[in-house]
Amino acid sequence: MRPRIIFFGTPVFGQIVLRKLSDDNFNVVAVVTQPDRPVGRDQKLTPSPVKTFAKENKIKIFSPADKGELSTINRKLAKLKPTLFVVASYGMIVPSETLLIPEKGALNVHPSLLPKYRGASPIQAAILNGDTETGVTIMLMDEQMDHGPIVSQEKIALSPAETTATAMAKLAQVGGKILVRTIPVYLEGKLNPRPQDHTQATYTKLVKKDNGRVNWQDNNIQVERMARAYNPWPGVWTTVGEMAEQLDRELKNQRHQNLRLKILQAHLENGTLSLDAVQVEGKKPIGFDDFTKGYLT
Repeated sequence: MRPRIIFFGTPVFGQIVLRKLSDDNFNVVAVVTQPDRPVGRDQKLTPSPVKTFAKENKIKIFSPADKGELSTINRKLAKLKPTLFVVASYGMIVPSETLLIPEKGALNVHPSLLPKYRGASPIQAAILNGDTETGVTIMLMDEQMDHGPIVSQEKIALSPAETTATAMAKLAQVGGKILVRTIPVYLEGKLNPRPQDHTQATYTKLVKKDNGRVNWQDNNIQVERMARAYNPWPGVWTTVGEMAEQLDRELKNQRHQNLRLKILQAHLENGTLSLDAVQVEGKKPIGFDDFTKGYLT
């Protein structure tokens, strides 16, 4: 009998991993994903990428709003008689009583080389810290966050131009690949999960919108890393007035002083920060030279 998998995931990272399971004919009997969220300027309720994939492939969907509501569906999950849970960027803590449901436990696909960068923003942390490599860890979940024993792990290189968006896509592909390779061997009992060295654990926090605001007291290297780490969200920004001040220039129009200026692309040139593309609040993206000609004197 084919193993029965319940998949927990929400964003594109989870969708890519789920697609790999589906492409390799794993028996995904249900997905658990976060509820539809308001997106964009018009705040339209939008399903998660994982939910969209599940609907397209006629997979049963559960969308509990929080940890408490997740606990209330335990009986429904148990009725599906899962062999295994697979969790990939679900975005909520899975209660310990829920983890007891599957026969063979729960595997988490985490985009870092655990025990380094436990928590919500491991990819951003790796870029902000200037790491040249990161990776994916498949771990057996326990009641603590990203704490359980490691089942498999694979490294990838991070390029000097790496953004969270590009690294996430690579890590999701690698995660899916090692997951489908790991599951059969794990279920056959041929793997010995190794405990993490908890003395080496580091932790990351949930990225918030305000994290993207540039502190011009930071050095150029840190600002350039921010531009990559917070791409695509929340983006890195300053104000038009602050940018004029940094360049020792004057504004053509004082009404532009407090407009938000998003830094879309930047690079380092002999240690000096060079901005390539920006976007003024409410306007289309433009080259940095066009911005200075249009807004500064």
